[in-house]
Amino acid sequence: MYFSQVLIEKLLRCCPDIKKIYVLVRPKRGSRAQERVDTLLQDIVFDNVKAEHPGCTKKIVTVSGDIVDDDLGLTNEIMQQLVQDVSVVFHSAATVRFDEPLRLAVRMNIAGVQRVLNLCHKLPLLVSLVHVSTAYANCCLDEEIKEQIYPTSILPQQMIDAAEWMTDDTFDAIQPKLLGKHPNTYTYTKSLGEILLRDGRDEIPTSIVRPAIVTASWKEPLPGWIDNYNTATGLIAGFGTGFLKTMIGNPKTQLSLTPVDMTVNMIISCGWFNAVCKPKEVNVFHNICDQKNSVTIEAFLSRMKQTLAQNPMQAMVRVPSGKVTESLLWNKVLRFVYHLLPAFCIDCFNKARGKRVFLYQRYQIIHKASSVLEFFTMNSWQFSTVNTGRLSKLLCKDDQSMFYFDKLDFDWDTYLLNYNLGVKQYVMKEDMADLSKAKTRQTRLALIENVMKGVLLLLILTFVARQMGVTNKLWKLVWELVF
Repeated sequence: MYFSQVLIEKLLRCCPDIKKIYVLVRPKRGSRAQERVDTLLQDIVFDNVKAEHPGCTKKIVTVSGDIVDDDLGLTNEIMQQLVQDVSVVFHSAATVRFDEPLRLAVRMNIAGVQRVLNLCHKLPLLVSLVHVSTAYANCCLDEEIKEQIYPTSILPQQMIDAAEWMTDDTFDAIQPKLLGKHPNTYTYTKSLGEILLRDGRDEIPTSIVRPAIVTASWKEPLPGWIDNYNTATGLIAGFGTGFLKTMIGNPKTQLSLTPVDMTVNMIISCGWFNAVCKPKEVNVFHNICDQKNSVTIEAFLSRMKQTLAQNPMQAMVRVPSGKVTESLLWNKVLRFVYHLLPAFCIDCFNKARGKRVFLYQRYQIIHKASSVLEFFTMNSWQFSTVNTGRLSKLLCKDDQSMFYFDKLDFDWDTYLLNYNLGVKQYVMKEDMADLSKAKTRQTRLALIENVMKGVLLLLILTFVARQMGVTNKLWKLVWELVF
C-alpha cells in the first residue's frame, strides 16, 4: 500500500477535478478492504491534503478484490460503477518478492495483467492505461537497456497455461531453463507481463513506467517518508542499528535509487500523455535518477555512516559500520565473525538466563534474504532515458514543477539525510526528541566495543606469545606501555 498511498495523496492534492478514485484492495489478515483503506487514510501523509481540501477523501471508493481472482473478484454492482465512471487506470499491483515461487509470480505478474486488460476492455470511457513495471525487467541483457519491450523465448499465455496444468514438481524442475539469465522470478514475470500488455491492449492508449529501486520520498508528501523495510531501507535500518555488518557486493556498483514521489509523478504524467497524445504504440519510460549523478554502494554507506553519526537510532545494538566485499569467501568469514559468532554467544547467554533465543536464527534468515540481492549489488546497468526526456518536455513549466520526475538538481547528501531520518521516524517509530538518548547510547556502545576489541587483541597476543614462549616479556611490555 506504500506506493498507492503516495499516488492517491498526489491525485487528491494536485488533481482536484477528479470525481472518484476507485482503489482495488484485497482483504488481508482478517481485515476487510475498507478497514485497510480507512487505516491508510489515517496516516500522516494525508494530513496536509485533508487540511487543504477538506472532505477530499470522500472521493476514494474502496473496491474489494484481488488480481489473482477471476474478474479481479469484482461484484456486478461494482463493475457497473467502473463502467460508468472510469477513464484512467493505473496498474501497479504485483508481487515484488525476488524469491516468489514461479507459479504465484505468474498468477500475479502475468495473469494479473491479463485480468486488468480484460477489465479495461469493458470500460467505454477509458482513455489511458499506465502499467508499472521495473527497470530490471531486462537486467539479463549485457547492453544498454532501451525504452522498448524486449522479446522472450516463451509467450506470456504459454506461461499462464503451464501454471494452470503443470504439477509443482514439474514446474520447479523447468524453472531454471525458463528463467535463463534472469536472476529471479520477479524480473522474468515482469518482462512477460510487458509483452502481454503490448499484445493485448488493442487500441487502448498505454504506457509502461519502469522505476528502478523505489525508495523514500524526496519532497512529497513529506521529505524522507517511507513505511517499509524494502530495498535500501532495510540496509539503512540494518546498518543503522549495527545489526548488519557485512554484505556481498561491488563497492563501485551504482545504486539506481528512485524516490517514490518521482515515480508517482511520472505515472500521473503518463496518464496525461496517453489521454492527450493518444499514442498508437505502447511507450516505455525509465524512471531513473540522473545516471551522471548516481551514487555507488560505497558512497551510499559512507554518507549513511556520516548521517547516522549525527542522528543515531535508539534501537541500535552495536555501533553502525558496514563492509562490502566482492569475495563470497571473505563475506562468509565476515558473517561468521560479525554476525553468527556474536549471535551464538548472546543466544547462549540468554538461554542460560531463561530468556528467548532468536538472534542466530534471525541472522540465518537475513543471510538467506540478502543472497537474492547479490545479482543487483554486484552489477550495474545503463538505462536509456530518451522517452523520459521527451515526456518531460511535453509538460508545461508549471506541470514540470508540480510533477517533477526528470530532475538534474538532485542532492544526495540532503536526500540521504532525510532518508535516514525517515527510517528513524516513520519505520522504526523513534521520536526525534529522544535523539540525545540515542547519542548517549551510541557513545556507550562505542566504548564497550573498543574495550572488547582491546581484550580480544590481548587474548590473541597472549596466545601467540605463549606459542612462542615469550609470554612474560609480552606482559611486561604491555605493563610499561599502559602504566
